[in-house]
Amino acid sequence: MDNNVVSSIVRDDNASESDALSRLLEAHEQSKVELVTSELTLEEIKAAPKQYRPPLERTFRLLQKVPLATWDTLVGMNTFRSGGNAIISPMFANDPLYAALLSLGLAVADARHMFVAAKQGCHTFLTSDNSPSTGILRRASYIQAHAGLVVQRPSDLVRSEGW
Repeated sequence: MDNNVVSSIVRDDNASESDALSRLLEAHEQSKVELVTSELTLEEIKAAPKQYRPPLERTFRLLQKVPLATWDTLVGMNTFRSGGNAIISPMFANDPLYAALLSLGLAVADARHMFVAAKQGCHTFLTSDNSPSTGILRRASYIQAHAGLVVQRPSDLVRSEGW
């Protein structure tokens, strides 16, 4: 689940998804669906205004976590020497899937969420993010083609499963 879904569960600030989130949590209690997130969500929560953080962190801690997957790899080191000085610069290469997600125009944080979900075998990624410039939902078909993830709103999943 994306951070905006975790936030909506806590703050009930997305009226159009509120009922679906309740049904989704009921389906989770009945073991009809496994809800997971990653440490990336906690990083985003820590950037939230201080008054919202405690309930967001508590909810995050109740969810199962998938391990992070590495989206880049150290491929070498550049070393420059001049006189008594040395500059060492690491060189990284992005995983091809992560690079493909970035090429779709996703924000870095969103591409990382998609990458981790895909690498950890998630089938569906739940989000409400539809910002005009970097929206995940606007790119759902491309994400599915590149990463094999079905990207949808909680309400779409609830409706498709008949919950």
